[in-house]
Amino acid sequence: MSQYSITKTSTNHKPLDWSLIPALQINTFPWYEHGAKQSSQVKLTANNSTLFIQIIAQDKHSYAKQTELNHMLICQDSCVEFFFSPSGVLGSSYVNLEVNCCGTLHLAYGEDRDHRQFISLEAANLIQCTSSLNLAMESPVKLETENDKEWTIDIALPFTAIEALTGETVNKDKWFANFYRCGGRTEPQYAVWNNINVVEPDYHRPEHFGELVFI
Repeated sequence: MSQYSITKTSTNHKPLDWSLIPALQINTFPWYEHGAKQSSQVKLTANNSTLFIQIIAQDKHSYAKQTELNHMLICQDSCVEFFFSPSGVLGSSYVNLEVNCCGTLHLAYGEDRDHRQFISLEAANLIQCTSSLNLAMESPVKLETENDKEWTIDIALPFTAIEALTGETVNKDKWFANFYRCGGRTEPQYAVWNNINVVEPDYHRPEHFGELVFI
């Protein structure tokens, strides 16, 4: 089982120095056999109220079409997904947080892929999410270009937003989780952090989550 330690920070409003925080690698490719395998990294840190996430994705074919919160097809854009059980119990109900390269979010919670409840607009508004891509605010979409190289997403995810979605208190010692890279129109990657040993791509596998430890 993959494991990552989330170091505590005292940061509330000051910019984080992400260079000091180690990255986990989304570098296992159980289903992707053709095309270039591109680097995907995630860094995590937390204070008593918020989980801070930075995603760094090399992407020579950056593409995003969806602009609405909780759109079901965000997973078909160039995106990274963070599935986690905030109860700290392996195999328990889990949140799927999906974000495309433009910063559009999808969050839902439930026991499996067929029983999900979506985050409310009120709770989603507590989350700060910014993309490194230079986008027109009127239409935050992205088409592939020959200049595509990399995109970065910074997310500040308050525990209160998670609790509003799940209806349960967040465990601040340990979570079980997995990270995925997928989507886009070209070279979709289908990469995972903790290996998933099934034949077809399937991210809704909480039994295959790795471990996140808050230290």
